[in-house]
Amino acid sequence: MNPRDIIARALDAARQCGAADAEVALTRDVNLEIEVAKGEVETLGLAEAMGVGVRVFTEDRRMGFAYTTAAEAGVERVVEAAWHNALATTPDEHNVLPEHAPTSEDDWSEQDFADVPVAKKVDFCRELERKTLDGDPRITHVQHASYSDTRGEYTVANSRGLLRTFSNAYGTCSVVAAAAQEGADSEMGWEFDFAKTFDALRLDWVAERCVERTVRQLGGKPCPTRAMPIVLDNYVTTQFLGVLAPALMANQVLKGKSLFAEQVRQDIAAKCVTLIDQNDAPGGLNRAPFDAEGASAQRTVLVEAGTLRGFLHNAYTAHRMAVKSTANAGRGGGFRSVPEVTATNLFLEPGQRSQEELLEGAGDGLFVTSAMGAHMADPISGDFSLGVSGLEIEGGRPGRPVRGVTIAGNLKELLRNIEDVGGDLRFFSSTGAPSVRIAEMMVSGE
Repeated sequence: MNPRDIIARALDAARQCGAADAEVALTRDVNLEIEVAKGEVETLGLAEAMGVGVRVFTEDRRMGFAYTTAAEAGVERVVEAAWHNALATTPDEHNVLPEHAPTSEDDWSEQDFADVPVAKKVDFCRELERKTLDGDPRITHVQHASYSDTRGEYTVANSRGLLRTFSNAYGTCSVVAAAAQEGADSEMGWEFDFAKTFDALRLDWVAERCVERTVRQLGGKPCPTRAMPIVLDNYVTTQFLGVLAPALMANQVLKGKSLFAEQVRQDIAAKCVTLIDQNDAPGGLNRAPFDAEGASAQRTVLVEAGTLRGFLHNAYTAHRMAVKSTANAGRGGGFRSVPEVTATNLFLEPGQRSQEELLEGAGDGLFVTSAMGAHMADPISGDFSLGVSGLEIEGGRPGRPVRGVTIAGNLKELLRNIEDVGGDLRFFSSTGAPSVRIAEMMVSGE
């Protein structure tokens, strides 16, 4: 598939249809997945996905979309389908393309993972499984040890002269283990890592962390019901941020589904809270030089020292709300979807304190290391009620394991009650966060 030839053919076909504007997005992803259990390979698959998505715009700003996985055979038919889809919609003056039309070609990959033999990757999984099993006698089995690597290429072009290409490659590994001891229910734990080169994956660290996370929960019991200080592990903080993210997207504001609508320039969180979205954030899993529409990467401060500064935008919502795009167009379905507002690398700006210092500051409370059902929190009202587990904080130190308890509250209250932010920022998917300490939250236990 020659991207430039397909783009030229598609844009020419759009002009012949009578389109006022057109956009072409091409993606190609190659993904290898390996899973090992009990030393045996359970999964070994190589998948390649390629395709083209086309948007066309009429003079009266109707928009149509179509896609194909066989563009070389007839991208003109895809353009024609998009054109007929546009004619079936209603005009919308906010159907626009990005204001600027840069040209760029970026390759941020540091290694061709295909150069690493598959046998070496399988051995990596076996070693990860073995080290996890050997990490503690209470580890009963490893559910699976896995490895994957991905190379992705994305090209977007439009009729206004924009032409941008980006490629990247990274590898990931993960392990899931179970632990048990006499008189206690079994527990599951996990850990993962990702890196730009094969040798940079931290096999020993992943195994050790998985073992630690799993065995420390053994023998957990509910703690007494009361209001207490809470420290959220960075992974749990990220889960809350994932629930909060839609409320910071302009499309949700326009739909009346954001709990922060009409609150720009108002204080919505504690002074120690600064939320940022940045396409090219160092360490971000979605790091890229531009968004799905080709708008250049930028750093967008959404909440600054507790004050709401604005929302995430793509070209459509920016035009509708008379602001500038924040380069937050994303294609959740790749070439199969139109650009929607999405977080790129959304994160809570880290502070200076270590997780240990956050625990010390809590005195007596609860260190939450796992939360179940965070996705069930109401993103409109902000209400949540989650089953959690973790460790009791006793005199500022981690104590006995806790499980079978519930924390409940409202996201707005939680944001206002954050009294300290740790320095252990870590990205999980499109969101990242450090550990945080909440001044007080109701815990329902025994």
